[in-house]
Amino acid sequence: MQKQSLDGTWRFRERDGDGEWLSGSVPGGVYTDLLNAGEIPDPFYEDNELDVQWVGKTDWEYRRTVAVDESLLDHDRVLLQCDGLDTVATVLVNGEEVGRSINMHVGHEFDVADALEPGENEIAVRFRSPVEYGQERAEEHPYEVPAIRYPVDQPARSFVRKAQCHYGWDWGPCLPTVGIYRDVSLVAYSSPRIRYTKTEQDHAGDGVDLTVRAGIDAPEAGEYDLGVDVAGANVTETVALEAGEQEVELTVDVGDVDRWWPNGYGDQPLYDLAVTVEDDERGEAHAVADRVGFREIDLVVEPDEEGTSFYFEVNGEPVFAKGANTIPAAPMYGEVTRDRYEHLIRSAADANMNMLRVWGGGYYEYDDFYDLCDEYGLLVWQDFMFSCALYPADERFLDSVEAEVRYQVRRLANHPSIALWCANNENEEALHNWYGDHEAHEQHVEDYRKLYEETVGPACEAEDPSRTYWPGSPSSGPDEDDPYIFEKGDVHYWDVWHAGQPFEDYYATEPRFVSEFGYQSFPSLDSLSTVLDEDDFNPTAPIMEHHQRNPGGNTTILKRTASYFRIPFDFSDFVYVSQLLQAEAMTTAIEHWRRRKPTTMGTLYWQLNDLWPVASWASIEYDGKWKAQQYAARRQYAPVLVSFHPEFEGAGGAENAQADDGDDADRGDVVAQTLWITSDLTEPIEGEIALRVVTLDGDVVREETVDADLDAHESTALLTVERGDLPEDVAPSEVMIRAEYDGPGESYPTAAFFEDYKALSLPEADLDVTVDGAAVTVASEDAALFVELDAGTFRGSFSDNYFHLAPGEERTVAFDSYDGRRDAVVAARLAEDLSVRHLRDTY
Repeated sequence: MQKQSLDGTWRFRERDGDGEWLSGSVPGGVYTDLLNAGEIPDPFYEDNELDVQWVGKTDWEYRRTVAVDESLLDHDRVLLQCDGLDTVATVLVNGEEVGRSINMHVGHEFDVADALEPGENEIAVRFRSPVEYGQERAEEHPYEVPAIRYPVDQPARSFVRKAQCHYGWDWGPCLPTVGIYRDVSLVAYSSPRIRYTKTEQDHAGDGVDLTVRAGIDAPEAGEYDLGVDVAGANVTETVALEAGEQEVELTVDVGDVDRWWPNGYGDQPLYDLAVTVEDDERGEAHAVADRVGFREIDLVVEPDEEGTSFYFEVNGEPVFAKGANTIPAAPMYGEVTRDRYEHLIRSAADANMNMLRVWGGGYYEYDDFYDLCDEYGLLVWQDFMFSCALYPADERFLDSVEAEVRYQVRRLANHPSIALWCANNENEEALHNWYGDHEAHEQHVEDYRKLYEETVGPACEAEDPSRTYWPGSPSSGPDEDDPYIFEKGDVHYWDVWHAGQPFEDYYATEPRFVSEFGYQSFPSLDSLSTVLDEDDFNPTAPIMEHHQRNPGGNTTILKRTASYFRIPFDFSDFVYVSQLLQAEAMTTAIEHWRRRKPTTMGTLYWQLNDLWPVASWASIEYDGKWKAQQYAARRQYAPVLVSFHPEFEGAGGAENAQADDGDDADRGDVVAQTLWITSDLTEPIEGEIALRVVTLDGDVVREETVDADLDAHESTALLTVERGDLPEDVAPSEVMIRAEYDGPGESYPTAAFFEDYKALSLPEADLDVTVDGAAVTVASEDAALFVELDAGTFRGSFSDNYFHLAPGEERTVAFDSYDGRRDAVVAARLAEDLSVRHLRDTY
C-alpha cells in the first residue's frame, strides 16, 4: 500500500472570483487562513465578529498541485482520502469531479484512479456557503423545522450536518467556517486494506476474550491471513474475503490482563493492538495499530426503591460520575492543537474528574482528545452531533446521518474511555416542550422517530453492541416522552441560572443523574485584555455585553452577586467575586447531590472550557487559566468529601429555600449546619474529622474530634451544629465552622457559616505570603475567605486556591507548571507575578 499525505500549504480564494490566490493550511479552515493572510481582523476582538459574517455566506475554493508517481497509479485502488471536509464540498481532480460531501462528520474516500495522471495534478475542493446551503434546504422543506436562535447567529443550521455551534450559541461566536479541517491523502493498494477496527471484550471467564472486527476492502477475492497481536497474545487465521468491502472478526484470549480504571479508581494501563492482513501471493501486508484498555462498563438502569437507577459501573464498581461538559476547543481550526487538549484533559483529571460529556452541538473531537481521555482515565459520555433543535428526516438527510454514525462509532469504539453513546442534546425536550404546540408537531414527531429511533440508534447498536445507546439528554429513557422525570434517567437542571432561583433551590432536587447544570462568571482580566480595551471593563458596557451571549447574563450575575456578596466597586474585584459566585453555586449543587449517593450518581456541570474569551459557564478560560470553579471542582470532587448541609428556619431541609421569580426574601435564616462525609473509595475507611467552631478573629467556641468510619461508597451525616447553641456574646455573623478530615483518601478542609458572605463581620486580615521554589505558604492571624493566588499568565495550577483560612491557620500549596518549568524558574515567575487577594479586600 502507498500513502501520500496532501496536508500542508494549499491556495484558496473566493470561488468564481478573480481575486488573488492566498496561502492556506490543511488541515485548517477559512477563518484561520484569512486571519493569517491579514484579510480579516481578529474575530474575537471587540465586535469584529460582526464584520466577518460575510465569510460564512461566501463560496470558497482550495487548490493544490501534487506530483504523483506512476507506481501509485499502478495499484487496483487509488483513492483520495478526506478525513474531514467542512462541509458542503465538491472535489475535483484535474477539473474532473470525483466526489461530494454534505456532512463534516463523515470521512470520505473518493476513487481517483481515472482522474489522476503521472506527474503534476491539480486537486481542488469547492465549498458552498454553509449559510446559503442551509437556507436553500430550509426553503425547499415542506414545513418549518425550528431551532433555538441566539443573539448573533445564522439561520437554518438544522439542515446542515455541520457543528451547530458554528452558527452561534449562547456562549460562542458565529463563525460558520469552511475548509479541509482534517487530514487528506492519496491511498493506493492492490492487496486487502484494513479501513477500521473495532473491539469487543468478554470478561465472563478467568481472563478476557477480545473480539476484533476489521473492516477490510479487498480488491480481489481470495484467502488471506488475518492476524491480531495484543497483550502478548498472537493469533492468525486464514479468512476468505470477497472482492469489495466487508467486516471479518477474530477472537483472542488475552488471559489475565491489568484492568483500565476511571481516574480515582485505579490505573489506566493501555495495550498496543496490531491487526494485520497478509496477501501471501503478492508478498504484501497491511497493518494498523491502536491501543485498547481492558475494562467492563455498564450503565445500570434498574428499578429500585426511588424509581429507576442510573449509574455507571466499571469492573464491577459503581462509579459516581464527577465531571463536566466540553464544547469544541476553538472555533477556528488553527487553534485546535494537542497542547490545548492536553491542558484541558489534564486539568479535568487534576480536579478529580472522572467523566467528560462531549456535547452534541459541536463536532466529534479529534483523535488526540480521546487518546488523552484514555491516558488520564476520563470516561466519555459521547453525544451524537444534534443539539437544541428539531431536524429534517428526508431520505438524503437520513442516509448522511447513518453514514456519520457508522463512521464515528467505528473511529472511536476502541477507546476504553467511551462509556455511552447518546442520541442528542435537548432535542427530546425541544420536541415535547419547546415546540410541542407547533402546527407541524405531528410531522416533527414522525421525523424524530425516523431520525433517532430508526436511524441513529440502530446504526450505533449495530456498530457497537457493547455499549449503551441512550435516547437523548435529558431523557427519562426510551419508553418515556417526558425528559424530566427526576426518579429516572438523566436531567438538565437550569432553574437556578435561567429561572433565577437562589442557589438553595438545588437542595429541593432529587435527581438520579444530572448531566447539565451551571452558573456563569466573568473570565479574568488577563483573558479579557486580549479582546477588549480597558475602557470597556464594565459589566454593562456594550462591548462587554457582546462577549456575553446569554441574554441578560451580566444582569443575572450582578443581581445574584448582591444576594450573597457585597458588590465590589473595582472591576477586577467584581470579576473575582463573580467567579466566587459561580463556585458557590456549583458547590451547593454538587455537594448536595454527592451526599445523596447512591440515589444520585452523577454530576456533569456545564461547562469545562471556553472557545473564546467570554463571560460564560466555563471553569477554564479560553487561554487555559483556571477560574475559581475549576479549583473548587478539585474539592467538590475529592474522593472523600467533607461538607455541610444547611438547615433553614421553619423547614427541615430545603422546602423554604425556593423562591418565586428569583426573589430571595423567603430563603430564611440558617439555623443549623449538618456535617456530612461522602466516600467514593472502594474500600472501607476509618478516619477522624477535626471540627472547630471559631470566631473570625480566633476565639474558639467549640472544638471536638468526630469519628468517620465508612463502608465503601458510603455517604452519611455525622452531627449538627446549631445556631442556637452559640454563646450569647457571639453573633452568628462572627462565626466560622471548620471541619478537616484525617484518614485514607484525598480530602480538603471545608467551612460553613450561619450568614451570607455579605453579612459576615470579616476582619481586615493581613496575609503573610512566602515563596519557596514552587511552594507558596499563606498564613493569617484572622480568618481570610476565598484566598486567591494569581500567577497571571504563567500556565499551570496551584494544588489548592480560593480557599478559606481559619484564624491562625497556615496553608502551603504547590504550583504545578504545565510547561514543566523547573522550581527555580517557577519561583522567579511567582516572585514577579504572584498576587494575593481575599474577600475582605474587595470592599
